[in-house]
Amino acid sequence: MASVTLTLDGVDALKAMQARLNPAQLAKAQAGGIAYASKAVPVAVAKGITAAYNITSGRVKDDIRKVTFNADRTEARIGFSKRPPTLTQFKPTPGKRSPQRGLGRGMGWAKPSKPGTPVRATLLRGQPRQAFPGAFMVTGASGNAVVLKRKGGKLVGVYGPSIGSIFLGQSRIGPALKAEVERRIGEQFKKGFEREMGRAARGYGR
Repeated sequence: MASVTLTLDGVDALKAMQARLNPAQLAKAQAGGIAYASKAVPVAVAKGITAAYNITSGRVKDDIRKVTFNADRTEARIGFSKRPPTLTQFKPTPGKRSPQRGLGRGMGWAKPSKPGTPVRATLLRGQPRQAFPGAFMVTGASGNAVVLKRKGGKLVGVYGPSIGSIFLGQSRIGPALKAEVERRIGEQFKKGFEREMGRAARGYGR
C-alpha cells in the first residue's frame, strides 16, 4: 500500500485546551476530530482527481485506504491501493482490426487494405484520446469489458495511472491536490473537535 503523510496547520490552538480538559474529554474530542477528518479525505481526493482525470468519483474512493493520525494529531497519513485502475475505468473505445488481405494482395493488382485503429482512451479531461497500440477489448465471463495486450506470450491487463501516483505528485495536479487535502483535513479535524467540545459543555456525551 502506498501512503503519504500530510502536515496539518492550525491545530496548535487546540492543544491549549488540553490543560483545561480531563483526559476523557480530550480523547473524545480528538476522536470526533479524527472521525470528521477521515470522512473528508475520500471526498476531497476524489473531487480533485475527477476534475482533471476521466474517471468516476466512486472508483477513486475505492483506492483510498485508512486515514491515520500521529499521537499529537499534527500529521495525517493516507494509504492508497498500489493497484491502478484498469483502462476500462477511463471509458476506452474499441480498436478495429485490419481487414483480411485480398487474394491479389502482394501480386500488384489488389488495393492495399486499410490499417486498423488501436484502442483509445481519454485519461485527462480536455485532452485528445490516447492510443494504446497492441491493446484490444474483450468481454469477460461476468459481462464486463476488459482491455488486454499480449506480453511475453501472455495476456496482461492494461492500466491507467494509479490514484496514489496522481496524489503523490507524479502528475500535474499532485502538489495542488495535496495542499488542498491538507487544508481540508485540518479544517474538518477542528470542526469535529469543536463539535465534541460543544457537546461536552452542554452536558451531552458524558
